[in-house]
Amino acid sequence: MNSIIIFGGGTSGWLSAAYLVNNLKTDTKVTLIEDASAGPIGVGEGTQPLTAKFLYQCGIEAHHWMKPSNAAFKYGVELDGWNDEPYFVDNDNVNNTVAAPHLYANKYFADKPYTEFAKWHPAYRLAKANISPKLSPDLDTNFQTGPDGYGAVHFSAYDIIATIKKIIIDKITYVDTKITQVAKGMQGVSKLIDQDKNEYTADLYLDCSGFKSSLLEKTLGAEFISYKPWLLNDSAVAIPKQYTDHKQECHPYTKATAMTSGWRWTIPTFHRIGNGYVYSSDFITPEEAEKELRDSIGEYDAPANHLTMKCGTHKEVAIKNVVGIGLAAGFVEPLEATGITFTTATVTSLCELLNMFGTWNDQTRDGMNQGFYEMNIEILSFVFAHYYFSNKDDTPYWKAVRELNLNDLPPFAQQMISAYYPIPQDFIFYSPQSMFSSVQWWSMIHAGGGYADYNPNLSEDEKTYLKYFTDTQTFRVDKAKETFPNHYEFLEDWYKKWNV
Repeated sequence: MNSIIIFGGGTSGWLSAAYLVNNLKTDTKVTLIEDASAGPIGVGEGTQPLTAKFLYQCGIEAHHWMKPSNAAFKYGVELDGWNDEPYFVDNDNVNNTVAAPHLYANKYFADKPYTEFAKWHPAYRLAKANISPKLSPDLDTNFQTGPDGYGAVHFSAYDIIATIKKIIIDKITYVDTKITQVAKGMQGVSKLIDQDKNEYTADLYLDCSGFKSSLLEKTLGAEFISYKPWLLNDSAVAIPKQYTDHKQECHPYTKATAMTSGWRWTIPTFHRIGNGYVYSSDFITPEEAEKELRDSIGEYDAPANHLTMKCGTHKEVAIKNVVGIGLAAGFVEPLEATGITFTTATVTSLCELLNMFGTWNDQTRDGMNQGFYEMNIEILSFVFAHYYFSNKDDTPYWKAVRELNLNDLPPFAQQMISAYYPIPQDFIFYSPQSMFSSVQWWSMIHAGGGYADYNPNLSEDEKTYLKYFTDTQTFRVDKAKETFPNHYEFLEDWYKKWNV
């Protein structure tokens, strides 16, 4: 592999470039071509824990990117209004809920209302108390957390791109131009031609063109599979808001609040609050959605950014000499902040395969397609389950959600959900590609009443041991609340010390 062209900047393009130049074992020319005037699609990002680890593997440590991208910490996602009580899907270390091999803390709460679990849940308690997960850059509420373990964060999409660009620009060939023509040949894409008739060629092309999927779909005809039959949302409107009380409003978790025709995100970054309404255009117009969002957050002056989401996946994300990355490959919806994870997981797999085989061939293509399919189906299943196990039904949209049927999902998605429902399983992850543990599945399904008839059949010794474990975790959280600072105050003090 002598050369790779990344077609498109944005979050997916720059993350791909950063990882490849730091992890490819062979001497490969990496060229990133973008029309910088177009700007990224992202308006503010929540992430999964893998993002910080990914950046560390790019050679970009926390002090390089957190302050410049206005990052703030994230313990997980609180879903408010989806059920009778709010519930929480955490990004915590699974060790905090694993008492012993095949003995999870959730079993202790299986025959109790979800609210009892929520009152105990370590990550949820720390999140709601606005407690920083850090005492210093290297000292965490979770023990033995290293420089790659900063967990999930919120950051500004525009700012993270500028930060990465500044760090790696000298390690790649960068071209700011508008591609006007894509030539196709026997091997796939043969060359890109810009507005000035300049031609660009490579052995492999990464399509980072967003929902347009200019190379994968438009040029090579990759089949797109819409998720509309299973996930109703197809649009979003985003509006930023300034803080009025940083200490209270800069909370270390994403909030997903049920709305009349979808849900609203609240994503506090260090410098402002990102708000957005993810909705179905079958039930509300963009104008109505914007009004409902503005009324719900009390913001009437900031500009609104309207987006159309292309939710689904391509049947193949690697065809001939093209690999789709990020939105160009597939997108579920923003509920569990998996958009960036699509990028990080895909480019990581690509790099591993290229390092293993040394070239781009049928094996690497098949590996990319299989890995992406498994990851995508898991995310589809997990997000679908949020809706399926909610009990809200007071608007036409939510009544339509109540009509969704597990049996209508693709077979592999049904199989994946069956691993967690109706009986919760003891293993942690479904497959090597998994992003969600059995404890996260359990939190969501139990909150929706999905385990009402489940009996864990614990022995008396297991009950005693789980009581010991949960009490110990309660003590740990109590001490953390006494010891660790307010989330915003920690970031404010920390960022003042950084010379960046």
